[in-house]
Amino acid sequence: MSLFKLLSNQLLKIRFVQDAVADPTDLSIFREKPTPKMISGFICIIVSYIICWPVISVLGIISLYLKMPLIVIFGGTLIWGFSHLLCMFGLYLAGAQHSKVFLKWITRLFIEKLSSLEL
Repeated sequence: MSLFKLLSNQLLKIRFVQDAVADPTDLSIFREKPTPKMISGFICIIVSYIICWPVISVLGIISLYLKMPLIVIFGGTLIWGFSHLLCMFGLYLAGAQHSKVFLKWITRLFIEKLSSLEL
């Protein structure tokens, strides 16, 4: 038995994978118009990217100029943590239902491809 077949058999023991393979995934949800909740989620994700690295870079420059490395150590960590939480919140708002449908679809494709491979 090939390694790929063995791996696909092991993955097929997981309930989510079994459901993904058994039921065809309906991707029509991606054709719907975005709701205000989704749009606010996308805005949160974009803002999290905008505030993270530029602010940390500015903090790094300030800490170099003032010769106080603790500014970037603590400030950068706090900004990065806040940015991460904002991104996670945005992902939650933007597509909890979309993520599940997409994950189910991609899992099915992965298992089908994996079981068809041979060494």
